Amino acid sequence: MSKNNNYILKTALHSGVSNSIINGICAWLLSGGKVHLPIYGGGGVFYDFLATTAILIFILTLIVLPMQRKKAPANMQVDAPLPRFYTLFFSYMTSFRNTAIAGLLAVYGFVLMTAFLLLAFPLFELYELSRFNYSVSKGVLMGLVSALVTWPIVYIALKPANGLSNIILGDKS
Repeated sequence: MSKNNNYILKTALHSGVSNSIINGICAWLLSGGKVHLPIYGGGGVFYDFLATTAILIFILTLIVLPMQRKKAPANMQVDAPLPRFYTLFFSYMTSFRNTAIAGLLAVYGFVLMTAFLLLAFPLFELYELSRFNYSVSKGVLMGLVSALVTWPIVYIALKPANGLSNIILGDKS
């Protein structure tokens, strides 16, 4: 495994595990007193998962992107070719402000999570979740979202943006 892949995997796992635990605990605490939670409708988990996905990606991007702009160049091979998936879907974002990047990634995540949930709930014939199943599924899903969105964030951070290549890559000249 290359240096870049090792660094991204480690960063994504850290992000995914920590967000999984936090979201699972929050879901458990916030669903107190409820035996079952409906999938759709008032108080349904469908909309909760969508809202959490968008908010998580937006906030995670605003926190992780500036940190990775400093850390990624020191931990990755800067001149390595970028993955094709990145160049197709994310490379245009490098010149945007952090809030615009966070907003675009949140919209991507929202759309993908909507498609996933609209397929998964009917496929498994789920109409309600127990409090425990809700907490576990929210923790696992948000952990996966967090881990998956960390990958493009690190690559966006690695690519010099807004003419700041000297600062980002540590060139003092």
